Amino acid sequence: MVPALNPDVAIVHVQRADKNGNAHLWGIIGEQKEAAFAAKKVILTAEEIVDEAVIRSDPNRTMIPGIVVSAVCHVPFASHPSYSQGYYDRDNEFYLAWDKISESKESVQKYLDEWVFGVKDRNAYWKKLGEKTHKRLKVKARQSERVNYGKY
Repeated sequence: MVPALNPDVAIVHVQRADKNGNAHLWGIIGEQKEAAFAAKKVILTAEEIVDEAVIRSDPNRTMIPGIVVSAVCHVPFASHPSYSQGYYDRDNEFYLAWDKISESKESVQKYLDEWVFGVKDRNAYWKKLGEKTHKRLKVKARQSERVNYGKY
């Protein structure tokens, strides 16, 4: 037996959330739901903050209820270099470059100085990536079929 992990804080990124922390999440969701329910506090970052009616319109995507969320932050592109399904793709070029960067402590420190400590905030990070990268990561729309949940 291994005791359950109950972190003090979990930071969970989702596609969209309302101001109360009710969050839609889709795609490969990993352990985000479990982390949110296990943590003492949850900081939710979201690609977009939407009206509560949007969340209620598709209850099956509400993986994280607001009752477990301590804070909601609008942080577009927060998954980069990973992806946020429907918003931007995985940055495979980054992952390939990281293999070389991670070969030495010095190159890792240089990377951190430039891309983590050397940018003011997430917006500055995204801007520094540049339009070429933004364009490369952009996804084409592929809508799912509508669902009729009925009156109740």
